[in-house]
Amino acid sequence: MDKILIVDGNERNIDLISRSIFTAKYDIYTATTGKIAFAKINAINPDLIIMDTDLPDGSGFDICKKLKLNNENETKYIPVLMLITAETTNTVLRCFYAGADDYMIKLFNSTVLLSKIKSLLRVKHLSDQIKTQYSELKEKNELLSFQLKMARQVQRSIIKKIDIKNEKINILSKYLPALEIGGDFYSIYEFDRKRIGIIMGDVSGHGISAALLTTMLSMMFNTFAPQYIKPSDLLKKLNIQFHNIFENTANNMYACMFYAIIDLDSFNITYSNAGQSFPVYINIKGDEITASELELGGMPIGLIKDAEYENKVLEYNVGDFLFMHTDGLSDFFYKEKPEEFITKLKNNLISCVKNGFTLDESIDNILNEFYYYDENKKFENDDVSMIICKL
Repeated sequence: MDKILIVDGNERNIDLISRSIFTAKYDIYTATTGKIAFAKINAINPDLIIMDTDLPDGSGFDICKKLKLNNENETKYIPVLMLITAETTNTVLRCFYAGADDYMIKLFNSTVLLSKIKSLLRVKHLSDQIKTQYSELKEKNELLSFQLKMARQVQRSIIKKIDIKNEKINILSKYLPALEIGGDFYSIYEFDRKRIGIIMGDVSGHGISAALLTTMLSMMFNTFAPQYIKPSDLLKKLNIQFHNIFENTANNMYACMFYAIIDLDSFNITYSNAGQSFPVYINIKGDEITASELELGGMPIGLIKDAEYENKVLEYNVGDFLFMHTDGLSDFFYKEKPEEFITKLKNNLISCVKNGFTLDESIDNILNEFYYYDENKKFENDDVSMIICKL
């Protein structure tokens, strides 16, 4: 039952109001001073306050204003109906500035009074529902945020930053998820001292579902990579495994991947592609520096169970560079202009080489030109992953 607090210094007025609304079956509480009113408000948390403007210990306007400015116990959400003696411009303005929700002249017309009470209580009930739903949503968001942070830790423990420096190869990775967790992944597998396998992938979508798939694919890669010496055979195996998991579901899940095995003794790269963005190869011959894409098509993992993949072999020179990236890098500014993006990317990489940039500096230079993160658009943006190798 709704609780109504009547605040009036005249007990006769309190009696008249009480009798006017008695038939509506509200719980009625009364107070004859502002001090008593505050005590009862804290004790009963009324759903509506009917308040006279003139009280023995102060102004009803001042009490209303204090209630509406109080954020600690949320009294600002309690509707206040002010009782005025005359509807003058000054009085109406004082009601407005005090934060009153409505007012009426003290004629104690039962019909008008009940109509205003019902209207204000209806608003109060809606306000209470919104606050309850907001509180529940906030609790769920806090739980989701905690789960995302836990998932991020798990994902980072599996998809680790690559930072390899030795006399034969330098490799550095960068991962920028749109959300706490993302749908990009990469990994390396060192067959022996002379061969390194590098895979980069992008699962459809992003968020929790994509992160689970990236974790699964990373684990599958580490499991099957030692068994296959040809990149195409590994992609075929991953495709079959991925397809088997989702073939009986309505979800059209897939993953794009590029996989390369670098032979550090033979100075060659054997690679295969499953729908991933073409890597950029920087070839250095004396003073001449050229950039080209490693163009090789292939069906994304998971779309067709019997998909076939092919290999290509590239011979490299010591000092050349290989740059791999997911398509999120182009989506920020060049989503509809892929040719312009790849041209600028090649020029950027050539400039990095000419200026003698380190791998860290090269990645920063690329991000400065192609990447811009906006927190307000994180659900629209794609994840970005990059790997740069100095061969």
